[in-house]
Amino acid sequence: MNFQVNQLHPHFFGEVVGLDLRTELDATAIDAVTAAIDRLGVLVFRDQAIDDDQQLRFSNHFGRPQRSITVHRDQLARRLRKEELSDISNLDEHGFKLGMDHPRRLYALSTKLWHTDSSFRNPAGKYTFLCAKQLPAEGGNTEFADMRAAWDALPPARQQALRGRQVQHSLAFSRGQIEGSPPLDETERKSLPPSVHPLVRVHPGSHRTGLYLASHAESIVGVPYAEGRQELAELMEFATRPEFVYAHVWKPGDLLMWDNRCTMHRAMPFDETKYVRELRRTTVAEEADALAAAA
Repeated sequence: MNFQVNQLHPHFFGEVVGLDLRTELDATAIDAVTAAIDRLGVLVFRDQAIDDDQQLRFSNHFGRPQRSITVHRDQLARRLRKEELSDISNLDEHGFKLGMDHPRRLYALSTKLWHTDSSFRNPAGKYTFLCAKQLPAEGGNTEFADMRAAWDALPPARQQALRGRQVQHSLAFSRGQIEGSPPLDETERKSLPPSVHPLVRVHPGSHRTGLYLASHAESIVGVPYAEGRQELAELMEFATRPEFVYAHVWKPGDLLMWDNRCTMHRAMPFDETKYVRELRRTTVAEEADALAAAA
């Protein structure tokens, strides 16, 4: 199965042309996609017309699927029935556009912060797959930051000081950074407790070193809280400098696949009073606890 990968940014991000994800991929194609994502961190597959089952089949080639965190919300009905699918949209369970004060919209506000998916879980998210169904006429881009390029740009002395540090990641913390965002309910708190991951990771596919950051990253283990918050904020600001960032402008038929172990991303705003934006997300988990893997 022949397809082409075009690099779209000097550091990362590839465009895959000529691969039809409606078909069953053989081992050679899966290995080629894995090699491309190892090298580039983010891939966009153009001109896809896949359904939910085909998206699940494709994503499951690359790891064990994670249940959507929305299954842990007691008070909100889900529009999508399969627990592995996350509804990234401004539609309610009946298909109507959400009001600006709807709890589901307020939950989604935190996606506008720089983050990496499921870093508050253990094992954390490995790859995420996001498929466009309906797109706004303007806005709604997704921005990505290359955490390996950011690491490479740090002075050697700073790199050495950061090695070996561990960071606690918390969904409650990131949710609390957004004014008006609902706090975690009791079921979410019990089901999604904080987790600890290395601040610096060696990517197993590319063998390149990168930072592991997110809006979920609350504190550095063993460092006074205020000092750790300052350092994490400085690193987040550095890692999202313009030279490390690529803005994906969505086109109909796009499916994005990204590696959460070496990138961050955030959703950009659009006029939610005028437009519908509907995407489907699946995420597969890492094979093991990152701390154990680093030991």
